[in-house]
Amino acid sequence: ILPELSNVVAVHMVIVPGTNKILFMERPSGYHPDNSRSIAGTIDLDTMEWQHITSPDGLFCCGHTFTSDGQVIVVGGHQDNAGWPSGMKSIRILSVETSQLEKITEMSWNRWYPSATILPNRKVLVMGGTQAVGAGSRNNPMYEIWDPESPYSIPQQLQVNERFLRRINQNYYPFNYIMPSGDLFTFCGRHGTIMDPYTAEFYTLLPRRNGWSNAQFPFTGTGVMLMLKPEDDYKFETMVFGGANEETTRDLSRPAGKFSSRMTVTPPDSTFPNYTFGSGWYDEEMIGERVMGDATLLPNGHVILVNGAKEGLAGDSANGGESRANFPQFWAEEYNPYAPLGERFTKLSRSQIPRMYHSSVVLTLDGRLLISGCDRCNPYLLESDEEFTPSPVKAEYRMEYFYPTYWYNFENKPKITNNPPIVTYNQQFLVSYTGEITDFVTVTSAVLVAPSSTTHSWNTNQRVVKMVIAGHDTAAQTLLLVSPPNSRIAPPQMFMLFLLNGDTYSKGTWIKLG
Repeated sequence: ILPELSNVVAVHMVIVPGTNKILFMERPSGYHPDNSRSIAGTIDLDTMEWQHITSPDGLFCCGHTFTSDGQVIVVGGHQDNAGWPSGMKSIRILSVETSQLEKITEMSWNRWYPSATILPNRKVLVMGGTQAVGAGSRNNPMYEIWDPESPYSIPQQLQVNERFLRRINQNYYPFNYIMPSGDLFTFCGRHGTIMDPYTAEFYTLLPRRNGWSNAQFPFTGTGVMLMLKPEDDYKFETMVFGGANEETTRDLSRPAGKFSSRMTVTPPDSTFPNYTFGSGWYDEEMIGERVMGDATLLPNGHVILVNGAKEGLAGDSANGGESRANFPQFWAEEYNPYAPLGERFTKLSRSQIPRMYHSSVVLTLDGRLLISGCDRCNPYLLESDEEFTPSPVKAEYRMEYFYPTYWYNFENKPKITNNPPIVTYNQQFLVSYTGEITDFVTVTSAVLVAPSSTTHSWNTNQRVVKMVIAGHDTAAQTLLLVSPPNSRIAPPQMFMLFLLNGDTYSKGTWIKLG
């Protein structure tokens, strides 16, 4: 647990590319440790200095991702609230120099709980979110594409597939990924589709995710796209973890989901003219129940699960301002996608802080997980023998680091000493390294990790891409790496570069791709 407080609840946490700063955004909480009225701010993890960020309007339940030149873009948000104008149509860019979120244009539709996705052509797709605040609000029938070449223009509108919308309840924070084919994979709740993001051409519906858990708010599971690897021809695999059953709306004592679901998606070829899904989703039992969990993909391709609760739902209670979930899930888990089936989940250490509704986590530049947030964290039920340290107020401002076991393997950890600031696609480039505490270590692989952009149990920018090692001079400790072959594999943006020695990874450095 860090001695410093965040001063803004981590409903949203976004890494600021090219820096070691994290952007926090919240709904107005009224409990700020410094008595401010801010709804946004950054913390510099090098100095632990907090900087308030001004916003033109409400940010709560917005979407966010990055532009290809490394800026944070924030879309949609909340209705008029606590003196903040509605931000439901706004598109904003973070200016670190002026400490402001600057509104640059508006979308055509109100959006509360939208997902934002950077596309291979540098544009940003905004999908989902409802037209008003709260369950039962109307879905958005259109998605929008913002063009950085015309940043002040109204975004282009395209139709969301009607068959997909009929199958889901509300399109809250859809799990959207650009696949190596360049098409858009989108999943919400139990259903999904694959489509052309530029034309809205529909290709196919995904197999339904069956079993106990829905993953859409308020049932709120979490998900990842597993590492893309050249030796597997950048095979696309996705996972959904936990969630809650639909009947939990009638009985909040129902247990949260205890299963993950994993699926491989194969693109069309000469044999099969459409996408195929093997046997569809297959389930694996996790260590513990988890609704509102957060999944973080490490540089070695493993997944860390933190946060959440063992029963209940996301959201505010019927009388407002209290939790709808009980029995916080304090324990972290690790998922190793390369281990034999039945041996992939491992129980890790536990937190002392309940992290339920509106908690977030990001992978930091040095490879740790920064965890913060929870603004409906009192009251709730706990196991009688569980130790914890409650928040002094309803909102939680404490921050903590989670250290994956690999982080401590200092004797075998590489240290990057030099890399180019910018590379293009399919480019060979040199990276120099040494050991973190020794002169010589082995390096077995290198990856690019997209910066985290996390809210409501969903990292909208989660992506790890392994690179080809074209040459390795172990005596000189230099690597000749080959950047990803195209923008479908790795959309153009700032990435964190990590070197690995087996599963042990270095601290990261920034590199711009594209």
